[in-house]
Amino acid sequence: MQRRWPVIAGLLLVAAALWDTPAAAQAQRQQPAPSFTLKNEGDVTVYELFVARGGTGARNWGPDRLGAEMVPAGRSFVVRLPAGFGCSADIRIVFDDGAEDIRERVDICREREVIAARSGPTAAPDRDVELVNAGPRTIMYLYIRPAGGNEWLDDRLGSAVFEAGARFTAQVPDLGCSYDIRVEYDNEAAEERRNVDLCAIAPLTIAPGWTVAEDLAEFTPGSVGPGAAPGATGSRVTLINRSGRTVFTVHVFPDGARDEGEDRLGVRVLSDGETIDMDVDTAQGCSFTVWIKYGDGTREERSGVDLCRTSELVIEAGWVDAPAAGSVRFVNAGPAPIIALHVDPPGAGRGPDRLGERVLGVGRSLALAPPQEGVCAYDVTARFRNGQEARVAGADLCAGDEITLAP
Repeated sequence: MQRRWPVIAGLLLVAAALWDTPAAAQAQRQQPAPSFTLKNEGDVTVYELFVARGGTGARNWGPDRLGAEMVPAGRSFVVRLPAGFGCSADIRIVFDDGAEDIRERVDICREREVIAARSGPTAAPDRDVELVNAGPRTIMYLYIRPAGGNEWLDDRLGSAVFEAGARFTAQVPDLGCSYDIRVEYDNEAAEERRNVDLCAIAPLTIAPGWTVAEDLAEFTPGSVGPGAAPGATGSRVTLINRSGRTVFTVHVFPDGARDEGEDRLGVRVLSDGETIDMDVDTAQGCSFTVWIKYGDGTREERSGVDLCRTSELVIEAGWVDAPAAGSVRFVNAGPAPIIALHVDPPGAGRGPDRLGERVLGVGRSLALAPPQEGVCAYDVTARFRNGQEARVAGADLCAGDEITLAP
């Protein structure tokens, strides 16, 4: 029996020597890499995640393991570590509100799930806001925020659209009565009104003039002036800013008048893409002057605008040049850019595209003289990028008017 001990001891020494070879060390390094799952069971998003070998995190946390990802509330993220990392890990969780959660020497071979459970401030309860779209256009985006905010946050319509004539109930955080509201239409125009008292208005009516109505609670679609009924001497024009600049001042007054009247914007400004509805008194005539001033002090003016027949006036490059005598200005009031414009004598086949390589964007306009001298009546066909068409039969291209093109 005593002779067996040297033999056993020798075998143990040989095994130890084999285990200590480079091949054995490499086999150890090739063991399956450790991994764990981070589960966010709180209501604050995990913004960054750092994992270091146990006891080393305070010196070097290494890269953010989430990369470009984040882990919102209720979501999980699988963290895969390199082979040979070991079972002990220091974990640093950073939330999007700046708070941190550091855990040292976590045994990730046993704790395969690491739970993040930070609670943010208690969310305000929701309130219902009922709206009526009494205007002629579909509202594509609806934003409602507490008054004075800097960001418009989420579109309250989601994947829906707010058709003309429809009602919609939006849910917003119940944070008092005063809110800012922004709507964007299917023609890419936008309107805003700030400090709306939603406690006193139910429902809120969105229609031409709602941004300037004195009392939204008493606002009636189609009124001329605050609370007034429409009459034969009143007209409404929508001014659309497509200039790429912010308009600070708008004056609209009869041609030749000495008094330019009040600034139609009041305390607000008209940013690029926004609109404003203006009521004008046409009892003494239809020909008006419109002048505007941009934020840089530049002033532009156009006279001879027939506001009895013009319902939309687009502020853009060249807008001050009214259609010359013997021509018209086409305005794209459709839902998409116009990619082809045909102007043909009545009853004739469809001729060449008058746009050529150009595209007439939504809200943009184009002045065009009659193709044939001495001929004024033409059939006009516009084809939009979405496949729709608009057709105006027998249009008078010598009248010097604006012709609105919409499907």
